Amino acid sequence: MEQSTVKVRVITTVIMDANFLMAPGELGIDVFEEVDSLMGGDYETVVPEPVKIELQKIARGRGEEAKAARIALELMKRNNVETMETKHIDGDSSIIELARKCESPVVATNDKNLRDQFRKRSVPTLCIRTRDHVVIEGDVR
Repeated sequence: MEQSTVKVRVITTVIMDANFLMAPGELGIDVFEEVDSLMGGDYETVVPEPVKIELQKIARGRGEEAKAARIALELMKRNNVETMETKHIDGDSSIIELARKCESPVVATNDKNLRDQFRKRSVPTLCIRTRDHVVIEGDVR
């Protein structure tokens, strides 16, 4: 009797932080194209609800930062970034919460302290280097 094996495909979840999402407006870098190039197209992109709320608050202001936040929100729509509810109300804690829930998380952030926390947990991160390209730190499953 032959045994059949079923392969379960695990989708990588890229969890994006506000500072990463604001890079297109601040630096002119297409973070979505960069992520797609690094991830190979087999992933989903999410943002915790507190991060989206943070971007919305910044976007209501004036100046370059507000403009970058408005661009981030528009790009989230265009790139079908899913907003995920969390128990936490601050951005960093909500990102940590989502990373714990996901089977194969990758965190996109430029926050050094947050990247250090994920490195200790062996969670890969994406960050912007030399203000013009995205790199991946760690191994993606």
